[in-house]
Amino acid sequence: MRMQTRINRRGLAALIGAGALIKTNVFAQTTGSDTETGAELPAADLPSMNPQGHTFELSSTYDGNFDGVPDEAPVYNMELTVYSSEQVAELAEALGIDAEATDLGGNTYSLQSRAGQLYVTQGRVQFISSAKEEDGDLPADDKAIGTAREWLRQVGLLPGDVGDGYVLSRTDEPARVIVGFQPVQPAPLISATPIVTVTMGANAQVLEATNAWAKISQHLVYQLRGADFAWDEVENRRAWVEASLPTDQFAPGTTIGGNVVYTRLSLAYTTSGIAGEAQYLQPVYVFHGQLTPDGSDSKFEVKAYVAALINSNQPVG
Repeated sequence: MRMQTRINRRGLAALIGAGALIKTNVFAQTTGSDTETGAELPAADLPSMNPQGHTFELSSTYDGNFDGVPDEAPVYNMELTVYSSEQVAELAEALGIDAEATDLGGNTYSLQSRAGQLYVTQGRVQFISSAKEEDGDLPADDKAIGTAREWLRQVGLLPGDVGDGYVLSRTDEPARVIVGFQPVQPAPLISATPIVTVTMGANAQVLEATNAWAKISQHLVYQLRGADFAWDEVENRRAWVEASLPTDQFAPGTTIGGNVVYTRLSLAYTTSGIAGEAQYLQPVYVFHGQLTPDGSDSKFEVKAYVAALINSNQPVG
């Protein structure tokens, strides 16, 4: 299995933009029920790769097996949270913001006081503290995660179906550690939402928090393309490839040649649909591999993403 891959940032952006206009005909069954035809789903939101603007000219192979890759998987409904004016007032009180909410229309509110700013809209709450930043050291990862979870619980921004937290990023200047929480199910998620994040400074002081959450419920079980078909998509340059290379070794905007050996295939979930319409979390195939650039002995992680739902005239069952 070999392929030549040539993808640049502009080309991927165009493909992803076009993909947003495409509806996928898929067939599904409700869990434990007779087979039925599922509704059309919006195209999966696949990651846009290569923020450095590299052009890849890669020779790729697959050295693994597809054992354990399922033939079908559930799709989930994602219903964005809508906040009432009463709920916004409760949030403001918990955050110490003593101000009347400005109703911006469309279930959107804004508040500001000496304690900070609060912005609330459908599916999103954002708090920015105005407190003076403390001096001191950043908390260790475990303490940061624990402190973030407890703070979210106290102010009413911790969802009931949240999973284990993890550190998204850590910087020394300015001193910041950002903790993220995603849903227990489905997992893993490669999309930017649903997520709750807390940004902390020295001494685990909360400086900012964002709750971009949704009510998640299982929709239907859908037939998948099949691993061989998914590899064919990669082999024929129809996959979205993600490879982040250090810019001190590979200048942004340059062409990167080399070899990729993919060794593993897994399933992940991503969003589909746009705000104001039905939104879902649907499965995607993720091929995992190692890239060895031309002229380098170093290896770098690379992933190739393929939408997992099948375009078929046959229902599951």
